[in-house]
Amino acid sequence: MRIGKILDVVEAPDVIGTAMLALGTIPVPHIVVPDGDMVHWLLPRGAANRRPWPWARISRYVKVRTGVTEFGVPGTDLTDGPGPHWAYPDGWDGGHIADEWLVEDLAVCTLAHLGQPAQRCELCPEPLWPEDGVRVVLPRSPLRTLPDNTLRVHRPCARMHGLM
Repeated sequence: MRIGKILDVVEAPDVIGTAMLALGTIPVPHIVVPDGDMVHWLLPRGAANRRPWPWARISRYVKVRTGVTEFGVPGTDLTDGPGPHWAYPDGWDGGHIADEWLVEDLAVCTLAHLGQPAQRCELCPEPLWPEDGVRVVLPRSPLRTLPDNTLRVHRPCARMHGLM
């Protein structure tokens, strides 16, 4: 199936799939791919674009796949075995497609099992991972009313704006 035509696929390490089932708040199943140690959720095409920042914050751990990539969706009755199969959560209501709110529970699980989500760089829209950022001190100004005169930014952003 060409996922970019009707669906996007969310891809995460298998530990996140297990954590999502344990969390118990998402009523849609995910696809387990044992050979790749990955799990996948199906989203309507473009759903992640409606809430881009929450998805960007976990983009180190969770990828939204779009475009013309082929993706094998197993039959809905495949729930075990060596190949791709479905993992159904308790309370499953019959749907197989998640929505853009999936990101909220994915964020909880990535924090608990993989690491901190990104923060916003204060000079650009890209995610800022802890090891990629620097704190820069801004010159004091009588026009600046904020109590703190520091910003957390990417190193290249600090250089580009003459703050390093």
